[in-house]
Amino acid sequence: MAARDITDGAIAGAITGLIIGLLTIILGAIGLASIGQYININNVLGGFLPGVSGAGLTISASIVLLIFLAIVGLILGIVFGALYERIPTSSAVSKGVVFMVAIWVIFGLLIPLILGLGAGARAAGVTFASIVTSFIASIIWGAILGAVFTWVARRAAAPTRPVVRTPP
Repeated sequence: MAARDITDGAIAGAITGLIIGLLTIILGAIGLASIGQYININNVLGGFLPGVSGAGLTISASIVLLIFLAIVGLILGIVFGALYERIPTSSAVSKGVVFMVAIWVIFGLLIPLILGLGAGARAAGVTFASIVTSFIASIIWGAILGAVFTWVARRAAAPTRPVVRTPP
């Protein structure tokens, strides 16, 4: 676990949250809000986060959504950066997908099942369709997190060639 990976993960997570937030707002503004369920982090985390609804309707709700998703992304990015070298795949995108699927399994399946709110409980409204959409959301979040992590790591990396200065 390198400090640089944690920093890069934090930045990548916040950027990922902003990307997902902007995508959610745009989908709501153009009338495709139903597609937003496929990128909803609340689905991935088993519905434990407070919902921010009506994000496409008002500017203040949109700003709240962007800030909220940036903070959630920041936290997920820090954990991703801390675990980055331990995830057993080769590319950052696949590491992001594996990480977010693991988060989905823990928070989207195991904890709700243990608490009696999961797939077996109809009262919670968890259906096969909601499980599939939350799984798709975890894959999309993970792929974007991994891609942005690669971009941030490359931008923050030291130059590969030393700078040669000629005397005046």
